[in-house]
Amino acid sequence: MKLKITGVPEHFNLPWHLAIENGDFKKEGIDLIWEEAPGGTGAMCKALRSGDADIAIVLTEGIIADISKGNPSKIVGQYVKSSLIWGIHTAQDSKFQTANDLQGANYAISRFGSGSHIMTFVDAINRNWDPAKQNFLKVGNLTGAREALVAKTADALLWEKFTTKPYVDSGELRRIGETVTPWPCFVIAVRNEILENHPDEISKLLKVIYKSCNDFMFQADAKSVSTQMVSERYDLRISDVKEWFAITKWATDTVISRAVIRNVVDTLNDVGVLDQSIEPEALCDKNFVEFEKKYYNFTDKKEQQEFFVSGMSKALLKLKRNSQPLWGLMTAQHMVEHLTTSLYMSLGKFEIPLKLEGESLAKARAFLLGPKPLSKSVPKADTEVKLQALRNPDLESAIVALKATVQLFDSAAKNSEAKLGIHPYGGDFNGEEWNLFNYKHFIHHFNQFELL
Repeated sequence: MKLKITGVPEHFNLPWHLAIENGDFKKEGIDLIWEEAPGGTGAMCKALRSGDADIAIVLTEGIIADISKGNPSKIVGQYVKSSLIWGIHTAQDSKFQTANDLQGANYAISRFGSGSHIMTFVDAINRNWDPAKQNFLKVGNLTGAREALVAKTADALLWEKFTTKPYVDSGELRRIGETVTPWPCFVIAVRNEILENHPDEISKLLKVIYKSCNDFMFQADAKSVSTQMVSERYDLRISDVKEWFAITKWATDTVISRAVIRNVVDTLNDVGVLDQSIEPEALCDKNFVEFEKKYYNFTDKKEQQEFFVSGMSKALLKLKRNSQPLWGLMTAQHMVEHLTTSLYMSLGKFEIPLKLEGESLAKARAFLLGPKPLSKSVPKADTEVKLQALRNPDLESAIVALKATVQLFDSAAKNSEAKLGIHPYGGDFNGEEWNLFNYKHFIHHFNQFELL
């Protein structure tokens, strides 16, 4: 099947080009035709509306604004999860010396409703200016913006920092400030007609691109291999690319936060781009997007079961040997083996002496089996203070062992005659109580490695 996709001619989109060049989409029966969109978000939204594009890799704020205004498309997943750094630029000989001098200035924008337009409003609010007093000149694309600044028909331009860096280095432009998008910057949007008639092809496409993104970030020597490719293909200094690569994170699944979407909508209302509220479910295709789960009902047996039947395996697909924790000393493999060890303890395969008694034990037990998540400072048994020697040859083997141990525990927990272990801070747990704690424990460490 032939699908037309559009995106800006910038370094963020290299994973798409690599997947196309490697024939990854064709292996799934998809003939993906890439069309560059130098006009940015506004041009891509227009292409979706007209049917000139089936898919767009588009700024989050821009497509949310356009879908809210009737664009017959939906978001099917994130593409870049990190924020976008916008450089605030003037001509080299401009009278404006800092970004704070630009109140009421004339800004070059690619199109109304584009990122360069919306972020000008956002930046004005951040500086406590009246956004309604900003003035705009529609220039079509970056080339038009550069020409407008040099010709003095526009005073300033907001554009992605590293894309404009060569023009700053050459002396054509001057960057006098920066502003950051307060949400993940790029999403994947698809026309409703395609979603309705070709959902299987979109599922395959998402699978391919998320693998490409993962490979781009985590391949061997990615910091040198991926950055070198970007430097060569986009004519950027390697030092700039390394700085950009270090702060950029691509999505590897379709999980999106409702809170993030609502923040974008609220901001667009605040700056006057929208005059109505719209729910995340109306902006995203529920057949593809999985809304991020922030709150867990640890005592819900159905929720526990769903996690161990499918959620655990899905989350572990994101774990890589070089995945870094948000806290603590564990490597990815240490974390997996730690969970396996905890399951062995729950099965009574070994015992750690009870650490508490009396009121202290009752209080700890109530916390371990209660509704609150485990904290980062939760007490650890003596054997967990230091990293233990790894037992498996690699992460993949450790994950296989973990899954097998989960199945062993599930069988034991259902057997009323099975003898289960003692928790060193909670005492005797029955099967249901161990299942609750194990669920809580898995969620704690999966959050540690950003798997959920």
